[in-house]
Amino acid sequence: MNAHTPRRRDKAVYPGKVAIRHAKEAAVEMGIDPGGLEICPDGTIRIFDRAAIPTAAPKDEFDEWLMSGKLG
Repeated sequence: MNAHTPRRRDKAVYPGKVAIRHAKEAAVEMGIDPGGLEICPDGTIRIFDRAAIPTAAPKDEFDEWLMSGKLG
């Protein structure tokens, strides 16, 4: 490769909607409660279990009341 030749970028190969839907359905069949997913340019689909995602701690007393349902 010549120093003056620009590098070609490989085109991203994202998975389609059907592949994502199949991955989600397979995760549900395995007992995973999908809480999020990551889609990579190389076609990788990662599904995260809702139980593994930490819940945000309340920042102050108002948020604590809001999260507990005491504010209606």
